[in-house]
Amino acid sequence: MKKNSDIRVLQLIDSLDIGGAERMSVNIANALASVGVKNFICATRKGGDLENMLDKDIELLILDKRSTLDIKAILKLVKYIKENDIDIIHAHSSSFFNAVLCKPFTKVKIVWHDHNGLRDNVSKVQNSILKIFSYFFDVSISVNKQLLKWAKDNLWISEQNIIYIPNFANLVKSNENLSLPGTNTTRIVCLANLRWQKDHKTLLEAFLKIHEINPQWHLLLVGKDNNDSYSNNLKKFIIDNSLEDHVHILGSRNDSADILYSSTIGVISSKIEGLPMALLEYGLAKLPVVSTDVGECSQVLGYGEYGKIVKVEDSKVLASAICNLIEDTSMRNELANKFYKHIEANYSQKAVISRLLDIYKKVC
Repeated sequence: MKKNSDIRVLQLIDSLDIGGAERMSVNIANALASVGVKNFICATRKGGDLENMLDKDIELLILDKRSTLDIKAILKLVKYIKENDIDIIHAHSSSFFNAVLCKPFTKVKIVWHDHNGLRDNVSKVQNSILKIFSYFFDVSISVNKQLLKWAKDNLWISEQNIIYIPNFANLVKSNENLSLPGTNTTRIVCLANLRWQKDHKTLLEAFLKIHEINPQWHLLLVGKDNNDSYSNNLKKFIIDNSLEDHVHILGSRNDSADILYSSTIGVISSKIEGLPMALLEYGLAKLPVVSTDVGECSQVLGYGEYGKIVKVEDSKVLASAICNLIEDTSMRNELANKFYKHIEANYSQKAVISRLLDIYKKVC
């Protein structure tokens, strides 16, 4: 079996914009570098803010792929794989398409990593393409049990090569002079790109109720703002309800770790999730958490032992759970400390990378 230093892995991702799958690809690359694996990362479409989080020793390739079948970009990737003697492409989410196109021209193995919240919400066409292409996968990794079951029922891979591995988080402080609205004891943070799956509308409705009782509190929305109809509707709600001084859309940030460490309560309000990186990062930042019952969130929160769990799309229940934490400081501290210890013990970088290395070595 190969040593760590003998394995050469390429993390493949569509972009390096800030998002769950993107952040995970960077976390894995950095963690592998720390244990002596020679690894690379390729963003097929474009780079992004996460470039700044990459370890200085990790080589980055940006393909600038212009279309689904950009032959020039694929040939560039094939050449890169050959020149760097890459053994494994670790393809994240939809980047499996590019990995499979490279396989006939190289000896590379493919490890596919599914970060999707729920496969049943993906179009039938996309899932059909995935099923066909899975014939060329060597291993499939699912970030939650629902995805694991779907993979076993649908993909053309032997069941022993379909594996569940949870995400892991890694927080690094970067900004000592952070300026944020509110105080460290009056900030609710939601770390999620502005997309319909994250259901910020329900969170805003909940915060409106919270604001009536606790007017000194602030809500920070941290994540990519596409300035689309979804985002515009959120902004209209904020203005229509005179919340401009208390709800703050901060956009995509390189200092999200600093924001978490400077916040009071972490919230997941999503309709759909896999295993959200934000939830794990809340734990590392020692934040008490309120989360909707989606994906692996309930399991990560110990089914209520380490945080509050509420049903999806219920602003009244969400507001009540957050208010309970606002009003009970001792409960906040107790949940935060218990959750931190739970994340450290079960979703640590060390544990996850150890399992991933075992997969790489068997594939090689």
